[in-house]
Amino acid sequence: MGVSDVGGDVTTVVRSTVKGAIEGAVEVGADVAMVARRAIDGVIEATKEVGGNIEEVAKIAVTGAIDAAAEIGNTAVKAVKEMLVGVIEGAKEVTSSALPMAKAA
Repeated sequence: MGVSDVGGDVTTVVRSTVKGAIEGAVEVGADVAMVARRAIDGVIEATKEVGGNIEEVAKIAVTGAIDAAAEIGNTAVKAVKEMLVGVIEGAKEVTSSALPMAKAA
């Protein structure tokens, strides 16, 4: 399944993936925060593999996770936020390490 299969761009796919994972977690009584973290890790890893903008995807995924948690309630939002501390910073570190180094003069 690709981006065109879900009728959108990468932003839409990332949000849909994270939101769907969280909704599924609620349906089966799973740990919403852990599922959110794993879904975000997954979209970041996929983005890394295809050479996309990791930092942007991380921001979109985190926002989508918090929005999806907000539909559940304040406790879910708090749990998701606590689980996701550092995701954006981690994505920045991955981005900078993946960039080519400047040649020494």
